[in-house]
Amino acid sequence: MNHPRRYFLDISPDTASNPLAPYAVLPIPYERSVSYGTGTGGGPAAILKASHEVEDFDEELNVAVDVQAQTLPDIKSDALNDEQALNTIYAAAMPVMKAGRFLLSLGGEHTITAPLVKAAHNAYGPMSVLQLDAHLDLRNTYNNSPFSHACVMRRVREYGVPTVHVGIRSISIEDHLYVTDTLTPVFPARDIIEMKDLKWADNIVAKLSDRVYITVDIDVFDPSLVPGTGTPEPGGLDWYAVTALLRRVIESREVVAADIVEVAPIQGTQVSEFVAARLGVKILTYHRHQNKLSSLRANQPSSAVNNSCS
Repeated sequence: MNHPRRYFLDISPDTASNPLAPYAVLPIPYERSVSYGTGTGGGPAAILKASHEVEDFDEELNVAVDVQAQTLPDIKSDALNDEQALNTIYAAAMPVMKAGRFLLSLGGEHTITAPLVKAAHNAYGPMSVLQLDAHLDLRNTYNNSPFSHACVMRRVREYGVPTVHVGIRSISIEDHLYVTDTLTPVFPARDIIEMKDLKWADNIVAKLSDRVYITVDIDVFDPSLVPGTGTPEPGGLDWYAVTALLRRVIESREVVAADIVEVAPIQGTQVSEFVAARLGVKILTYHRHQNKLSSLRANQPSSAVNNSCS
């Protein structure tokens, strides 16, 4: 097709611009507090482009990828201060969520999750957040800023929204003290990798409320799969572990929105943005065909998914 590649998926321009589509994709090229590698501002555009290479059939569910998704305009915030920028993100997300449409946001750095969760909480009511990440992001401030990517889940919890953290393998002393004091549920990557069946996924789901927002920092994956991220950590999860968990959650909970953040494209390779694009398609396809997930689980051996990064 000849339409611009700023749309998510290689779909009809009419669908990609339809404000009544049940799904919406919001690109947020926000990059302000990166503390190691740079480039997350280019993540959304790269993911949109890569999404055009995702096949139109899901081999796991045996269904066509028939997601009707509108791609919203990029959030422009370069001329704004931090609080104004986050308020702009909130204002863009709120009407989509108020309309009951599923919003998939593409970052940009992880800071964007706070206003997105605030909008979801205000639109849908009580919920919990499932964070897939190498890091806890629970510091109160980092580099003298409360708006750092390293503080985003602390800001989320200040909205009264509980959080569950999965894939963690890099923790500061402040993070450790906070989760110990607050009894915040944390599922380290090592524990998931060493478990030989999917009980770990059921344990995570049990900690979630009935309504859930999902945030995926792409560094939850092992850097051998996704090298294009600002703070890569060895020992991460693989594709099948991450998608197995997402499938479990979407099957058993009301997932209202999601984001994928911290993709930093590397010149000369498209693997990181393609993994992110494929993951976004997976999330939307799971949600679109939620009724198929229970039958899939019933027919799958409990040992069928095991993390190979061990």
